[in-house]
Amino acid sequence: MRLGLCLSLLLTLCSVSAHAFDPFSDARIRPRFALEGPDELRLILKGQVGLGLYDLEGEGGLQNDSTTDTVTLGTRSAFVALDAVRLALRLETPVDLSIYTAVAFEDGKAYAEGAWLEWDSALSDAFRMHVEVGLQLPFVGVDDHTHRAPLAARIYWGRPEMHTTVEVAGKHGAFRWWAGLSAAMMRPLKTEGVNDAATKQGTLAVLSYGDARPFTGNGGVFGAKLGVAVPHVSLEAFGFWGRLSAVQGTDELRNRMAHFALLPGYNAADPRNQDDTFMWGGGRLDLRWAGVEARVEAIASQESLIRRWTVYAQLGYVWKRTDAVLAFFRTLEARVRVERYRILDAQEHLRAVDPSQALTWDWDVLTVALATQLYGEILRLHVEYSLIAEENGSAGQGGVAFRNNELTAQLELRF
Repeated sequence: MRLGLCLSLLLTLCSVSAHAFDPFSDARIRPRFALEGPDELRLILKGQVGLGLYDLEGEGGLQNDSTTDTVTLGTRSAFVALDAVRLALRLETPVDLSIYTAVAFEDGKAYAEGAWLEWDSALSDAFRMHVEVGLQLPFVGVDDHTHRAPLAARIYWGRPEMHTTVEVAGKHGAFRWWAGLSAAMMRPLKTEGVNDAATKQGTLAVLSYGDARPFTGNGGVFGAKLGVAVPHVSLEAFGFWGRLSAVQGTDELRNRMAHFALLPGYNAADPRNQDDTFMWGGGRLDLRWAGVEARVEAIASQESLIRRWTVYAQLGYVWKRTDAVLAFFRTLEARVRVERYRILDAQEHLRAVDPSQALTWDWDVLTVALATQLYGEILRLHVEYSLIAEENGSAGQGGVAFRNNELTAQLELRF
């Protein structure tokens, strides 16, 4: 009887798309500006602009000028900055074929965040196929619904890659399933800041995969995913594997991570000829029901001799108002997320106390977020506070305590 009740609950609970996260999807930003061309072509313009306030705790506050904090963490002074201005041109055709682009403008430079060709077609009432070629996020990327991205996104799936993906999806009554294969070019290893308020200068960072670009020894990465869903509940598993090159791969680990040479298996006789293992994978459980949003995601990886994992749980509730006057304050969204990030074997071999070697640290993050639609679907406000703690001391060595908690507030315009 208990099993029957559980199954009944699952079958009353909603589904999720099998596609990778697209910040300019119609579900997220409704098409408002479109040109109808010949041959039933349709050109759509969308945009996103963010204005943010960032305040990092510690010896912070307005007009603070701490040389030590600036060197290790970026400025402690609160500041307001224009987040990247993004424009997206999307060309749709009458044959299920579309071309999507996204360009970001920031600090006097412009660059392509995404440009891909997509074919998405219903082969029957119960079967769809989706093919994607170009520059886009890995096909396991999702919308985290917060201004501050979780560590899983900062490290693994939050940066675009050059890939080709093939996905199939089917439905049988209330049950849905999807599966996909991906072939991509290896992204370079880099660092990603833990604090948004110190992104420009901070050294407190995690090892991550950067934006797609060519480099010597660039090789292939292959991925697979499988997901199932009943109304309001979905479960997805995924994995990626390949080989690291020396340049932008094992050399980055050896040069950036203190004590990397102390890890078991290090080839001291030929420092450039290291274990080139590359793999990461995990799973994600999503729940959406009557305004409640819940997600649990876990990812483990190995880059050469580095083994690590991260997991987070996020819970939220969205209030939708139908009596909003003049379209103001239509929603109120409250979310809380707990994250944990750990590097295995770090205590004995890798850990370094020096803040400039924060790539060897473990992290725990608690984020509390509030968001509201200030005006219709166009103007949104995000206010978030994150408690960020690190473990930076190795066995027999004392750690260093930093106050890294930060407040962020962002006005976001979507059009």
